[in-house]
Amino acid sequence: MSRARVIQLVLAVLAGAALAFSFLRAPTPAAAPEPAAPPSLETVEPPPEASSRERESTTAPPPAPVSAGAPPGCPEDEADPPGFVRPSLWDVLSIRTQELRDRLPQLSRDASPELRAGLTSMREDPIAAIDHLRAAPDRDRDGFDVAVAGALHMGMGALADHEARTAGRIVAILDREAQEDEATQVYTALVMEREHRRVDARRALERAWAIAPDEPAIALAAARAASDAGDFEGAATRAERYLALVPEDARVQTWATRMRARAEMARGLERRVFDGVTLRWPRRELPAERVDGVQAALTEALDRTAGMIGRRRRDALTVMIWSSREDMRRATCAPSWSGGIFDGVLHLDVRGVTAPDWDRTVRHEATHAQLAEVRGRIPHWLNEGIAQHLEGPPRASALRSWRRMAASGAVIPFASLEGQLLVIDDAGDARLAYHQSLAMFAWLLAARGEQGVREAFAEIEAGRHEDLLPRLLPGADGAGLRAFLSER
Repeated sequence: MSRARVIQLVLAVLAGAALAFSFLRAPTPAAAPEPAAPPSLETVEPPPEASSRERESTTAPPPAPVSAGAPPGCPEDEADPPGFVRPSLWDVLSIRTQELRDRLPQLSRDASPELRAGLTSMREDPIAAIDHLRAAPDRDRDGFDVAVAGALHMGMGALADHEARTAGRIVAILDREAQEDEATQVYTALVMEREHRRVDARRALERAWAIAPDEPAIALAAARAASDAGDFEGAATRAERYLALVPEDARVQTWATRMRARAEMARGLERRVFDGVTLRWPRRELPAERVDGVQAALTEALDRTAGMIGRRRRDALTVMIWSSREDMRRATCAPSWSGGIFDGVLHLDVRGVTAPDWDRTVRHEATHAQLAEVRGRIPHWLNEGIAQHLEGPPRASALRSWRRMAASGAVIPFASLEGQLLVIDDAGDARLAYHQSLAMFAWLLAARGEQGVREAFAEIEAGRHEDLLPRLLPGADGAGLRAFLSER
């Protein structure tokens, strides 16, 4: 490959990194209000509510699969109007905290000793503070429950500080004190999502939706949760309710239209549930033994990926097998060269799961679905590298690319492979990017073993995803990668 061609590819990848964005996967959380007295009601910054939802990863041209968010060129990726801020679940909680702050001047004058003890001990011991607030005879102020608002405030702090045990205890307290409060259900959903308990998170969002269907942030989050669970009709209904409240959100309008299309195409599909996975497929187009094979490959890949990265296997996944590549594109806006896509739901098509290497495609996509559980931004070379590795032995096309890389020195700069790869239009360019990603992962695995892989994901969850390979393999660069490939 010429140097000019390599430069063109790098620019394309970098452009994609800037463009990649998923409207429901990365909402902009609103910052909490400024601090107000007493000091125990300090400002709580919102946790990275959607960081684990950055799932825009891809793979090689047909027949190899791809996992991604919507590619550039889809209406979903159009920029929001200037100044537009999409509602966030964090806002629902922040409003309650703000009201508590607004009431503090009055509370400071006439609070009972028990209420005062609760308000002033929030910082030191949240659970003890909640116990004081719950026992206060004056906790109810004109229908405003100070104990519930205080528990939500401290729960927000526990989420922001990654104090899982405290956050979970506050869920239990709120469930006893204010189960019919939509803020309780929103907080529960956020905690369950943080704990990778997707089924419980969706149930909480459904309860919040039933209590407050006119809260835009709840409607929007409930729509995404319904989609991930394969309830596309429910997703469209909730998104349309959101749009009635926030009509200027054109990107959600496009998404709602796509959900309606998915619901229509999915009506005649068969259903099977196993190990937390819901599999849908066209019965007349897939023999029973192939469905059984897909089930086995999905289960194996989810288990292997979770074991390799040292994380718990995801508890829920919806897998759609569409009748044709065209149907899959209609449902997902996937690029024409893709054989699969993961956008919260794992999408495949009949051609892909009946091809000679169908099991590689299924394992690859299931790997991406499991990696989506990781909190943090996974560099795309790592995301795609591990997915290709868990397909099975390297393809002949990958080995050819490696030989050319070793011989010609045409290696894409590592930093360029940290961003979105789905924007590459040319299948040959995409193939090189993915094959180098596999080579980089193979190098890491050969040098550091699975312990090195687990360290990589620990770094990612700590927010240190940039320049990951050189940190794990000091001095790693293009020349080192070529030397590694030459040895292989």
